[in-house]
Amino acid sequence: MTHLQKLNLINKTQHGFSKGRSTTSAIISLIENIIDQIDKGQYISALFLDYSKAFDCLGHDLISRKLTSLGITDTANKWFASYLSGRTQVVEVQTMTTKITKIHQSKPLPIQRGVPQGSVLGPVLFVLFVNDFSTHIQDQSTSCVMYADDTTLLIKNHTAEGVCAAATESLNKALKYCKINDLAINPQKTIQINFSKKRDYIPNINNVTVENKVKFLGVILDSNLTWTEQVSSVCKKVASGIYVIRRIKWISNLESAKTAYYSLIETHMRYGLAVWGGSSVGNLNRVL
Repeated sequence: MTHLQKLNLINKTQHGFSKGRSTTSAIISLIENIIDQIDKGQYISALFLDYSKAFDCLGHDLISRKLTSLGITDTANKWFASYLSGRTQVVEVQTMTTKITKIHQSKPLPIQRGVPQGSVLGPVLFVLFVNDFSTHIQDQSTSCVMYADDTTLLIKNHTAEGVCAAATESLNKALKYCKINDLAINPQKTIQINFSKKRDYIPNINNVTVENKVKFLGVILDSNLTWTEQVSSVCKKVASGIYVIRRIKWISNLESAKTAYYSLIETHMRYGLAVWGGSSVGNLNRVL
């Protein structure tokens, strides 16, 4: 990844598994883009794409070709091919008869698609695989923010009808990209949120659910950017953490309670604070 970043081969819209980038940088990029367009008087709509089993669909031959296009050839490419090939899978079923548990296994079959989940290389391979996604999608109306397989399209236009038409076109581009790249988007689970200071109704996209809020990389984003839902979520987590800390302090010592505080309370209060920290005084007082 370091080699690819030095050569600027990793798309700037990708925030996953890249040095200096994280879920926080992805959230900030998304919110800044939305606020910039709202301040310009534009209508803006966000499409939060839902991939169906993204890591399991990728064909190994296509992965190899994608790596070649990034300059990963010869020995390095063969090493990746060797890592993916030669794997098998079985289906295991447990049955119980008269309190006796029996295990039944199918015959091993070769795995010809997908990257190993839970491995270090799995997410990296996926990031490299979808590195060209934004070049197929982005235009004057559409930009995207990506963190591994979490992909959001941002569509802007000066009219409500225009943003709907542009969003429909962008979604069709994404579906077309997925069709030729062994990926599958589930339109029924894809969520659309509209943002604007204007009160004009933005028409819905067919088969796409329109919501007023969505959880994006662990932060709850609402259509009015009030962050009330996010603050409520943080408050619940903090309340649970305080209860645990009180119990720990009662049965243990202060140092153990401090450790629990940093892991159960402060982490939740700090995460995404760069965006939801600008909420109303009333919301912030609820946390404090």
